[in-house]
Amino acid sequence: MRYKRILLVSPPSSSYLGAARPPQNLGYLARALLDRHIEYDILDMRLGYGEKDLDRKISAFGPDLIGVTMVSLEYIRTYRMIERIRDNHPEISVVAGGPHVSVLRQQVLEECSAIDYGVLHEGEKSLVALCEGNDNIERIPDLLWRRGDDIAVNPPSALDRMLDDIAFPTYEKFELEKYIREMPFNSSRGCPYQCVFCPNKMMTGQFRWRSAGHVVDEIEYWYGRGYRIFNYDDDNFTLRNDRVYEICDEIERRGIREAEFRCSNGVRADRVDEALLRRMKEVGFHYIAFGVDGGNDRMLRINKKGETLAQIENAIHAACGLGYDVKIFVITCMPYETEQDVEDSLRLVQKYPVQRVILNNPIPYPGTELFDIVRTNGWFIKQPEDYLNHVTENENEPVFETPELSREDRVRIIRKCRKIEKKVTREAVQRMYRRFRPLNRLAGYLFATDWMQHLFFENMAFRRSIEKIRHRRMLRHQQSVAS
Repeated sequence: MRYKRILLVSPPSSSYLGAARPPQNLGYLARALLDRHIEYDILDMRLGYGEKDLDRKISAFGPDLIGVTMVSLEYIRTYRMIERIRDNHPEISVVAGGPHVSVLRQQVLEECSAIDYGVLHEGEKSLVALCEGNDNIERIPDLLWRRGDDIAVNPPSALDRMLDDIAFPTYEKFELEKYIREMPFNSSRGCPYQCVFCPNKMMTGQFRWRSAGHVVDEIEYWYGRGYRIFNYDDDNFTLRNDRVYEICDEIERRGIREAEFRCSNGVRADRVDEALLRRMKEVGFHYIAFGVDGGNDRMLRINKKGETLAQIENAIHAACGLGYDVKIFVITCMPYETEQDVEDSLRLVQKYPVQRVILNNPIPYPGTELFDIVRTNGWFIKQPEDYLNHVTENENEPVFETPELSREDRVRIIRKCRKIEKKVTREAVQRMYRRFRPLNRLAGYLFATDWMQHLFFENMAFRRSIEKIRHRRMLRHQQSVAS
């Protein structure tokens, strides 16, 4: 055994989204270690833990390998944390994985000399092989490692189309009581589409899936432990309609009732129709998000969405008509987008009675086509090492400009977008509680304030209370429809 005790760490984050749910990536790694009888422990530093907490965890557990998951946002902060681990515990090896490593590869180990290994793409098999030490290190797939002064990159592993052989997370040793009572899971991995802004496709562009039985096994496992809210985190949950129907049939066959299923990560509008949405609604799907990312066909083509405005409008109209809580994502101020194009997007998001709208300030992540376009044209206002290390996803400061939209134009548009987001939220709350007029108007204005939004995302106790109210409302709606 090369490594006997593994500490898995999710670094701290300044993102306004916080740590609402357990990190699935570490959940899968932990399950892989558990099944091979390799001792491990967990520290999700997004829960408010600091460097002293990490030191205490290392001292108490005594790992010989620490695994750190990395995203590109705030990567320098993570580098410094790893360097501090090396300074204080030079005897412990460090392996890093996650999107930042998968995209930048050797560069990560060059920039942070305290990292001993890097794992590319999916890490379950590679991490276990690294720990067990049965294979020559050169034979471990998808592994970066130091060979003298060089950094070696091992060949990739073959990806299985079916994912049933990968055990789903059971989150032993995770502090589940500190998250909201909503279980995230993936019924598939990968997305074959080529949206220019999307960093997720860099992990794998190949769509792979779990069987309906395997998916519902996971739902049933957590249902038996009292969970009633489940969130599909797939990059493209509805790509194969037949599989979604099979999942719905399996949920119904097993008698899983009074459960709520959400697709808050976003589905493609061209991969649903009214019949599918109706069937999903029958078994408990209640919340669905659409990645719109363009208010006209011109911008949809430029952003390489691979769908039309008519398809998007049909999907939103059908979902709203069936009583879904609908969320819409739109990235505004993309390259080649004009102010008129932005106005088309703003009209679209206000056209339907949706629950929430997210009008994103575009962030060029390394490895995306958006990043290459901005870099090639010299449009950066802030350099990547600057904006990637300051959370800009919900700020009003653009990171690039184009001939069509200057920095000043973008600041003005982003501020307008924030007002529209609040307007949509306010009107959604007022609709939800219209039977309590006129108090619903006060509730709508209150919930749309910055203060309330921060409270919702940053205070887990408050958010758990709101989620309970939402779930009870969903059950009442289901009962009224059934009667």
